[in-house]
Amino acid sequence: MSRGTYRSIFGLGGSAQNMEGKLAAERLFGVHVAIVTNNKHPDGEYMVKVRLPYFFDPDKDESWWARITSPMAGKDRGFYTLPEVDDEVLVSFLNGDPNQPFLMGQVWNGKDKFPQKVKVTPDDTCCKIPNIDQDGKNDYRFFQSRCGHVLMFSDEEGKCRISLRSKASNELVLDDTDGKEKIQLYDKDNKQWLEIDVPKKLITIQTDTGDILIKAKKTITLDCKDLEIKAMMSIKCESGTSTDFKAGTTWKQEAGATMDMKAGAVMSAKAPQINLN
Repeated sequence: MSRGTYRSIFGLGGSAQNMEGKLAAERLFGVHVAIVTNNKHPDGEYMVKVRLPYFFDPDKDESWWARITSPMAGKDRGFYTLPEVDDEVLVSFLNGDPNQPFLMGQVWNGKDKFPQKVKVTPDDTCCKIPNIDQDGKNDYRFFQSRCGHVLMFSDEEGKCRISLRSKASNELVLDDTDGKEKIQLYDKDNKQWLEIDVPKKLITIQTDTGDILIKAKKTITLDCKDLEIKAMMSIKCESGTSTDFKAGTTWKQEAGATMDMKAGAVMSAKAPQINLN
């Protein structure tokens, strides 16, 4: 088929259009490399327009709106990853009908390559993505957005992990490293973090620069075998109405210097024996 015929197939170069402005009976079979030219559908549909640079004028010609194949596509579900303008894609046509293009997928090329390195974990571990750099182990699967957010799956033997990391390096890590299993949530500076250490059965919440606020509209309950509270400077307890302290056996209060006890009305002290020294 000549270049001019292909142009007319896309309704751009001649008399091959029907009365509805669509294309006539020519057919275009196979899968074709194309470039996205428009991803802003006037009705908000999940579609793009493309041009086929090997057949048409690269500066003018484009297809009709192409539907996009997507995993799990269905009512109110699926993967929404609309291609960017100028992305290289593969398109096909339903029954060869140029009026019904389908975008089959997106491809990297010699100019626009896949990410060569991806950083994960709070230690900024650098994963080299090309399989030649992995000795053929092919351990990594990931999704990386335009600005650099990364969802990373590592299948490295003995060090499997899942990492969700923002551009600024705020990160959630599910680390299944043998014998060192952890769930970690870190800020970009590793100064505020939460860690669940599975082997040690230890949960740590820590801030190295600021405050920790635990707040509830109703009740906060601490239920444990032993409770220890330590402060380098001061401890303050305050309630709006009443404060109750109760010990099953021994209650001890001690001050290294001064101790003051004050009541606005009545103070009572009651015991079988009271020693004042």
